[in-house]
Amino acid sequence: MTATTYNSNLLYAGLRELSQVTNTFAGYIISAGSAYNFQTPWQADKLQWYNFTKYGTNTQNLQGVWYRDMPAADALIINRGTTTLTSTLEATNGVTINNTPSGFVAEQQAITGVSTTAAGIPAVITVGSTAGWVSGSTRIIITQLAGAVGSILNNAEYVVTVLSSTTASLYDTFGFPVNNLGTYTSGGQATLEGPKLGIVNSQPVYKLTLGTAVMGNASDVIYLEATKFNAYFNFGTAS
Repeated sequence: MTATTYNSNLLYAGLRELSQVTNTFAGYIISAGSAYNFQTPWQADKLQWYNFTKYGTNTQNLQGVWYRDMPAADALIINRGTTTLTSTLEATNGVTINNTPSGFVAEQQAITGVSTTAAGIPAVITVGSTAGWVSGSTRIIITQLAGAVGSILNNAEYVVTVLSSTTASLYDTFGFPVNNLGTYTSGGQATLEGPKLGIVNSQPVYKLTLGTAVMGNASDVIYLEATKFNAYFNFGTAS
């Protein structure tokens, strides 16, 4: 279970810290008949859904509910037969937490390539990822390059212009392009310099993957209601 185990000391602490507010995030979607990543502004404690298209028919998945302590892909679903309502514990295609955590800009990237350029054209380095690098403001120090390129670039600071997810061009700290380099042979490391160190690159993204048991058929209109409780506890074993 992911909820905090309840004790009496937590009751008012939870109310005070969360300002006694329960938040709800709701809307509707037209299903594509496949799993869907539903993004919410916070980690939802509960999700309810209502299949508007199917509600007036004798069919499966009229509505359902999920709580965040349920196992991944679970959901409680209400169906309707020709005469009675039935319930299903969905364990395969229900709801799964699928958050993207926050992260930091990687302080070091291995260099796997450096272009050879002519006068006036900046050299381009290839690294594992330029995620978090910002053109014109991110500064790096290059080290560990082998060969003639290393003798020119090593142990100096550069300003980058991001070209792609793995490439960036080099300028000196006065804004002039770095060029006329030799042929890259091997090695190299780019280390962030200055204010980018230790800066969060991306905020967390809260997502619930809604499986096909929730999303129904293509063109179904589904109303979704996600709730963040003021306090959410594991109350333990009743006695």
